[in-house]
This record gives sequence, structure tokens and C-alpha cells, in this order.
Amino acid sequence: MSYSTTNIYETVYILKSGLPDAEAAAIHEKVDNVIEKFKGKVIQRDNWGLSNLAYPINDETMGSYSVVVYNGKSGVVEEIERHFKILGEVIRFITVQVAADYDYTKVKKQITLAEEEMKKNREAKEQRKRAQQQQPQQQF
Repeated sequence: MSYSTTNIYETVYILKSGLPDAEAAAIHEKVDNVIEKFKGKVIQRDNWGLSNLAYPINDETMGSYSVVVYNGKSGVVEEIERHFKILGEVIRFITVQVAADYDYTKVKKQITLAEEEMKKNREAKEQRKRAQQQQPQQQF
């Protein structure tokens, strides 16, 4: 007897920065087709946009980040990653299995709030630093 379970995964992948929108859409569609082939379903897709890479990868310093949350049967991740390895337009990717109650929208909202909080703290710190620099130096 063979049991085939469906798991939920999140895959983040980086496309080359100069890739035309039509080619990027074709890659997204290819990922969707692989998911469907493995009896899965795209739960959520998000384009994080163009961003600087932490370090150059194959002479690329920027990349277009995309994330897809999906479910699928055994083998779906390996097949998607096989396609990514073949495609020269995908410069990096990572897949993680997430909990059954994973809510990408909720996680994204938490990340956005944390980023806003960090930005406010950074601005307040810079403002305090400027205020200290503007105060006249006391001599003892």
C-alpha cells in the first residue's frame, strides 16, 4: 500500500534583473504547471520586486525576487528545483516545508510591521544623533 501525502511548501526564487516581464511570467507559469502536474495547487504568489543581492552571483548584483506558496504531492519540490537548475534565468532558490496552518498573508503583514518599526527606530536614532551634533560643545 502506498501513501501519498500532500504538504505545503514555500519557494523563494531570484530571477536575473534584466529579464523581460514576459519571460518572468513564463517561468512563473512553468512553476504553476509543475505544481499542477503533482496534483498541487498554488495557494499564494507574490513578487517582492527588484532588490540588491547581498553579494554578486554570476556577475549579477540585482535580482527580481518571487515567492510561491503551494501544496503538492511527493516529488513536486524536486521537480521545480530541477527546472530552476536548468533555467539560466533563475540565479538562486530555496524551498521550505511549512506548517499546515501557515498563512503567508499574516506572515507578510508581521514582516511589514517589523520593517516599519525598524525604520522608525533608525530615524529616531539619526534624529538624536543630529540633535547632539548641533548642541554646542561644553568646555571644562
